[in-house]
Order: sequence, then structure tokens, then C-alpha cells
Amino acid sequence: MTQTSKRSFLAHPMGKWGLFMLFLFALWFAGWYAFANFAHDKIGEALEDAGQQGINVDCANLQMRGFPFRIGVYCDSLNIAGKGDALQLEIGAVRTAAQLYAPGELVAELDGPFKTGLNNGELAANWSAMRLFLDVNFSGGFDLASLTFSNLSTSLNKADLKVADGAVHFRPTPQTDGAEDAEPVSLDGALKLTNLSAALPKLTIPDATIEIDGTLVDGYRDLVVGGREFSSVMQDGAEFEIRNLALSLPDGGRLAFSGPLSIGEDGLLSGEINVGVANPPSVARWAGEINPQLAQQIGLITQAVAGMGKPAKIGGADINSITLKIEQGIVRLGFIQFPDPIPPMFRD
Repeated sequence: MTQTSKRSFLAHPMGKWGLFMLFLFALWFAGWYAFANFAHDKIGEALEDAGQQGINVDCANLQMRGFPFRIGVYCDSLNIAGKGDALQLEIGAVRTAAQLYAPGELVAELDGPFKTGLNNGELAANWSAMRLFLDVNFSGGFDLASLTFSNLSTSLNKADLKVADGAVHFRPTPQTDGAEDAEPVSLDGALKLTNLSAALPKLTIPDATIEIDGTLVDGYRDLVVGGREFSSVMQDGAEFEIRNLALSLPDGGRLAFSGPLSIGEDGLLSGEINVGVANPPSVARWAGEINPQLAQQIGLITQAVAGMGKPAKIGGADINSITLKIEQGIVRLGFIQFPDPIPPMFRD
């Protein structure tokens, strides 16, 4: 009776399908752990090579995790030390993961606290959550890079900074010519810091939300493909498209800018910038908390912008705005020229 049952099970289509699935699972299980052991050994060799070069990397309790659909490196803590005091870095647990079904997508979660030595003191930071995401492509570039974090606090000497939530994103500018094989040339970037505040030795900055959204023309080709330094790109002349550069306050005040800007090889700005203001008294009060002498000046400027401005949208928000034209650092509002030019962004 037992033999008959076994034969009938193996003869049944579902039995064969079950055995096939079991075989695939065993193959996947063995392959995953074989690759994990290989990666573990290679990481160990890389750490040893770094140590021979004078950079000691201590990944406490190094493990490979993520079975069945991910694989990544886990460290209970990560310490990096260079020769002498050139490099000292300490961070909490590190968890990385690569999607086996999407090999270009890399994720890393970092736990605080963070500490590193700088020339003028020690930089310390902590947070409740921090996540890095990178979507690389086979051409050596990337499709998306982002960093998100919550409840970040940093201190350097007597300077303290806090941010409730933060997000930074970079991606190649999507092509608009319809060619599927066209390489991206520009680079989009966005930053948002919610409820940022800072206490500096002689300055206190009250809560505000900072937003930046724009494009560096030719940035992807220069920085990612060409591997040039950012300072070199700026000194050769650079063009920006600012979609939103805004300061938002808890009580509804808002100061925002948008428009095209270019930096010449002489470091001087040119472009056409929209300046928008909402709730001018709120912006003036915020500036007054930083420096009481600024309150009246900022109040007059923001009231003038709000009074002369026309309804517009900057960063998706309704706001009254005026347009300033900038030529080689000289700022004009209509036929009125501002007395003080904008100084060069860099000097030789």
C-alpha cells in the first residue's frame, strides 16, 4: 500500500510540479548561500587590503543577510581610521541590501550616533532613521540617488543644528527629444529640510523649512560621466534652472525664488529671477529673531515685493512675485538699478 501511494504521488502532475519547485528552492538556497560566502570573503579581503594601505575599517559582526530575494552586508557598528588623525569616523549599525531581481537598486540604512574628527573640532550627529537609495545603470551612471532622514541633530564645537525631516534627491534630467538611446546630459537635484533650526555661537536661526529644486545644465555629463570636480565645472561657467528655492515659516510666511541663472567664467551671475513673498510680516519677524536690525529692512523689501508683485506659482505655491534681471552681477528691477552688485561666486 505504501509503495502504491508513493507511485501515485510521483505519477500525479501536482506531485511532479511540487518536486520541481522543491528542486528550484534547493538550488536557489544553495546558490544564495554560496554567493553570500563568496561576497563575505571578498569583503574581508578588501578590508585587509585597506588596512595595508593605512586605512583600518572595522565592521563589527560582519554578516551577509537578505535571503531569499535580497543580499546585503550588516555591521553592528562601523569604524574607519586612517593614518594619524587624517581620518576618524564612527557610526552605528549599517544594513545594506541589493535586490536580486533588480541588481542595480542598492539600499543602505544607517543608525546613529555618528562621530568624526575635523580640523576645527569634532562633528557629532544622531538621528532616528536614515536611508540611502541608489539605482545604478550598466553604463556606469545612475538613474536615481537619494538620502532621507528624520530627527537629525548635529553639533560642531558650540554650533548645533536640528532638522525634523530631510530628503535629498538627484537624477539625470529626463530626455525630451523622444530618442530612447539618448544619453542624459543635465542633472536634477532637490532638497527639503523640514523644521530646520540652528544655534550658533553668535546667531540663532528659528524654525524654517528649506526647499531647493533645480537643474544643473550639463551637470550629469560633467560630474557623473566626465568625473569632473564641482568647483571645476563652476569655474568654467555653469547654467542652472531654479524651479524653487524657498524659505517657508510655520505661521505661513514664505520667501521664494525661481528662474534661470548662469555663472560666468569670471564668477559673476546673470539671469532672470522671480522673487515671491507670502505673509511679509511673518518673514520680517523671522529675520528679526536672527538679527533685530534686519527686521525693518526685510519688512520693507517683502512688503514692496508683495505690493508690486503679480500672482504667480513658485514651487506649486500661490505667491505674489516680481522679476529681477541680473547682468554680470548688476541687478535691475525694470529701469531701476540696485546700487550694490552681487559679488563674484568665486575668485581666482
